[in-house]
Amino acid sequence: MASPTAEVEHEDPKPLYEDNHQEIFWFENALSGSLRIFRPLAPQLIPLFVCLALIPVIISFSLFSGWYVWKNVAVGWESPLYLQYGDGGSPYAEIPLPSLAPSQPYDISVHLIIPASEANFALGNFMTTLTLSTPSNRTLTSIRKPAIVLPPTKSRIFWVSSLPRLVNLDILFLESHALGASRVIARVELGRKDGWRALGNGEGRELSVLSASLRGTVKRHGIRGLVTRFPVPSAIVSSATFLVISLLVLAACILPAVQWRFPSEDEGSTEPAEEYVKERLFRKRRQRKKVSPRSASTSQSGYKTEDIAVDIPPAITLSDQSLRRRRSRVSDVSYDSEP
Repeated sequence: MASPTAEVEHEDPKPLYEDNHQEIFWFENALSGSLRIFRPLAPQLIPLFVCLALIPVIISFSLFSGWYVWKNVAVGWESPLYLQYGDGGSPYAEIPLPSLAPSQPYDISVHLIIPASEANFALGNFMTTLTLSTPSNRTLTSIRKPAIVLPPTKSRIFWVSSLPRLVNLDILFLESHALGASRVIARVELGRKDGWRALGNGEGRELSVLSASLRGTVKRHGIRGLVTRFPVPSAIVSSATFLVISLLVLAACILPAVQWRFPSEDEGSTEPAEEYVKERLFRKRRQRKKVSPRSASTSQSGYKTEDIAVDIPPAITLSDQSLRRRRSRVSDVSYDSEP
């Protein structure tokens, strides 16, 4: 026996297509309705949205400008020096300086804390060398200054009888000098470079140093000096100034684009009537455009028209006008030969 075959029922795709079509139609109607509502307000809303979108950007740039001013304010600095001894020459130290303002003038000096020993006093005058260069080994400046360690004086206070054990020595190298570079490497050398191996009672030529540091003091002049003296208020003022100027520029660009309209009371009362009349005229025009040329021609042919009367002249008969016979050449010759 043959097995019964199951018939597969195919779903009709038309309802699904109709549902999708209805959804698309509803979406188009909603979109057109919303556009129709917001179209009269577009000249005011679009510049307003642009202004609101740019305000956070302006505030961010203002905060960044204040931070940039505060970050780049020139300040004084002090870097420790670690002198190297026993390398066959004078004690030296080479260090990279902190980030500097290239156009800011500095007073650069070396501060030494020296033990109050007879060996340091007996050394007498010695030379101190400062060399400033860039990381690419380009020398910015090199200067040498003489120095001497003097024994401390006794205190005038009668109950302080002992002498201080340390001596502070400051050597000024550069005064109000702009380095012209932000990254600088400093090299400092102390001591004598001559051949005197022993001085006094056999002391060496090297200077005994407890600690050393290289200092940079900012020289305040003009507006730059005012900013370096008050960094936080300067940053706040710069941020506020940038914000105010940016808002003024934004207002000058946005306000002319806004179409400000202030209708009076009479105009407000007649506005709905005018809109209603315009809408009726618009609908009539659309209905006229929808009429096809064939329907227009049929409508015109339906009217009954009459012919225009035309005057016709009467026909000419033979009786009214007799035909004239033309003479031949032979008859003309014979007529001329007669006496």
